[in-house]
Amino acid sequence: MKVLLIIFQIVQQFLLMKPIEYSFMKNDFSNFNEICETYISSAMDSPLLVNGFLKKEKFIKNISQRMKYYKVIKIEWGSKQIEDNYAVQSINLELIDLRDNKTIYYKIIFFMKKNIKWKLYYLVGIEI
Repeated sequence: MKVLLIIFQIVQQFLLMKPIEYSFMKNDFSNFNEICETYISSAMDSPLLVNGFLKKEKFIKNISQRMKYYKVIKIEWGSKQIEDNYAVQSINLELIDLRDNKTIYYKIIFFMKKNIKWKLYYLVGIEI
């Protein structure tokens, strides 16, 4: 029974992969309204550079403005960790800067917690 519960938790956690991946591939972060807490903390280095403790609407606006200069070439999901009602997962992005055609590799670590549904509450981003 415990194994089934763990599998169920993992499946629920992976439900955020699809909307996150869609957002980055289509540069449409409107679905972040559904998957973010009311406030989200962000510490993202250049080139995305979205930082602060922001209302989710402000975060969505800021990341949308930053991402309009980039096209996602490749997404690779990385490590994941689930413990009780908290989860951490990372994503590696291969981006092309549309202004100078430069390739950029960027890692984002998503911190999630579950009340009723999994929600993002903290993101860290670094160029790699």
